[in-house]
Amino acid sequence: MTLRFEAPERPIVQPAAVSELWYTRCPVPTASGIALELGWLAHEFDRLGIKLSSVRDSDVADVRLAHFSHTLPGLFREGGNIPAIWARSNGQDTSVVALTWVDEYQAILVRPESGIATPADLRGARIGLPRQTGQRIDFARAMSLRGIVSALELGGLTTQNVALIDIASEQPVFAGAERNGSFHQLEVEALVAGHVDAIYVKGAVGRGSAREHRLATLVDLGRHPDPLVRVNNGNPRPVTVDRRTARERPDLVARYLSVLIRAANWAKDHASEVTAIVAREVNRLPDDVHAGYGPDLSRSFGLDLSPRRVVGLARQKDFLLHWGFIPHDFDINGWIDDVPLSIAQGL
Repeated sequence: MTLRFEAPERPIVQPAAVSELWYTRCPVPTASGIALELGWLAHEFDRLGIKLSSVRDSDVADVRLAHFSHTLPGLFREGGNIPAIWARSNGQDTSVVALTWVDEYQAILVRPESGIATPADLRGARIGLPRQTGQRIDFARAMSLRGIVSALELGGLTTQNVALIDIASEQPVFAGAERNGSFHQLEVEALVAGHVDAIYVKGAVGRGSAREHRLATLVDLGRHPDPLVRVNNGNPRPVTVDRRTARERPDLVARYLSVLIRAANWAKDHASEVTAIVAREVNRLPDDVHAGYGPDLSRSFGLDLSPRRVVGLARQKDFLLHWGFIPHDFDINGWIDDVPLSIAQGL
């Protein structure tokens, strides 16, 4: 499938005055996280007299919720694609201005003594699936289901061939589970206790859980040679901004992206520093970061809008629509605005 997009014609308007912008990113490896750690984003906008504020650090609940709903004007978000797609499907007028792709450990875990040795052996298995109440979008369920469906397809199976077992929990709307290292915790406990036969985990947190509980990796989707098999919440990871800001101040969006590009280039030559930054983000040991994201992590933060990444984003949107995680279809091509990135690449 080939997707093509054309930037819409832009009316000539006077630049809107901006005194404050917002940012948020998920607690996973991101160019934003590196740029923030280095202090580059704050410096870039300080010299323009623009305050750059953190959504996650706000005392206002509605501001923090914008991490998922993207309702805050002047908000930049780099994070999992499921909340971003959900917000756009619900009518939030955002633009994708860049995509990143950081491959990660995406595994189906089983108990070593289970006798499940290949994806085909999952036939008849009980597979744990998180169900989180209290969330605007249950991204953990959507992400796990995507990984489970992908693994089943490798074994010639569908969800009709297994029993999906809900593992329910009530999570605060902005729990930051990956930050405190508890992501997948209930699923791991259910697997260890024998209540289910398999679960999906990801990243450094998932790799650490597998190590700590001596669980076996049935399949690591993150190592599959076809990048589209590796598509999930983290791949591709969109950088989004509200469309009004992108239209009225593409220069500011470009400045933001240019700092992320600079951070991605810096990361290539600072592998140990990147590992330390990511370890703090996900609250895991550096060894788990190495195992969860691989030896090429420091060279994985580049931004683009390449056809492969756009196709991956479209596939993810189609999956979420098919399984009822989003209410309305929309055009991926129309969601993308390539003008700010083009400007940023020339800065």
